[in-house]
Amino acid sequence: MNKVNLISLILFASFSSSCFAQSFNVRSIFNSGATGGIEFLSPSSISDSTSFSLKKYKVQFVKVLRTKEVDLEKFDMDNNNAKANQLFLISKFSIATPNLTNDNTFENIYNGELELTYITASRKRGVWLHSANISATESEQSFKYSFVPNFRAYSVYAHAKNLKFVPFLGPGVAINQGKFFVLPVFGFWKRLSPELTAEIIVPIHAKIKYNLANKVELELATSYSRIHAVYREGSLFKGDDNTINLRQLKNHLGINTRLSEFYKFKVEIGYAYFQELNALSTDFVRKMNPSPYFNISFNYNFRNSILYKFFNEGDKLGNNKKTAN
Repeated sequence: MNKVNLISLILFASFSSSCFAQSFNVRSIFNSGATGGIEFLSPSSISDSTSFSLKKYKVQFVKVLRTKEVDLEKFDMDNNNAKANQLFLISKFSIATPNLTNDNTFENIYNGELELTYITASRKRGVWLHSANISATESEQSFKYSFVPNFRAYSVYAHAKNLKFVPFLGPGVAINQGKFFVLPVFGFWKRLSPELTAEIIVPIHAKIKYNLANKVELELATSYSRIHAVYREGSLFKGDDNTINLRQLKNHLGINTRLSEFYKFKVEIGYAYFQELNALSTDFVRKMNPSPYFNISFNYNFRNSILYKFFNEGDKLGNNKKTAN
């Protein structure tokens, strides 16, 4: 079983269920290191004279704070009693540059996040993941006059004893711009062949991944995101909230390449459907035509994560033909 994909799946489930789905955000929780990326949404027509486009620059840093019960050098996946526990600190920062033609009120949107995640994995008991996240998504003006912190937490169990089929579930909650969301997380990961895997996550995330070569993977994926602030003004607490979110269903073809022992590079080329600008606290809605988007990311792996070794070597036990990621 590709347990790297399993943990990515679990994390993607939490973000998808809370409608923060971004493949960039879930790639490296177990893969301590630094990641940088750029995403570009091409102009999406709202009317004959108005269109919306978006550029986003993203960085992420994952650091192992504590390792329990196992020595990194002595860890052996051939041992049926193998287990690992690690605490991670994840920090993220992004700058989004939305642009609406014939409207100069849109400002840069800054997002910052701090997250603590504890993962415990064993061959006997499966994988548990517990996480708490605080974040803020603000413009320069809203940061000064109407700063609103956000919170997200979840706890997920993956039944990882069967190397071909892995169901998972768990509770989650989020508070975003003053609104409370209950976020149950459930889905499954399935190995269809030695080279092909599939995953389904509620509410909307589906992916098929093909291991083309030892260092190259191809994927087809779809995901839905509905809480993605592109305009910030006011707050729900003051009764003057004018936050506008971008909602979209995104389909993409991705190519993930391992350049060396430490470096990875990923390219996503896709199309965004059912797009709209939607106010969080009012009935404002502007529907947009479908448009293509492009996303690239580059990762440097510190290679001091027990779980990275656990999940990669676990894949060798379930599939000796190839080593994923």
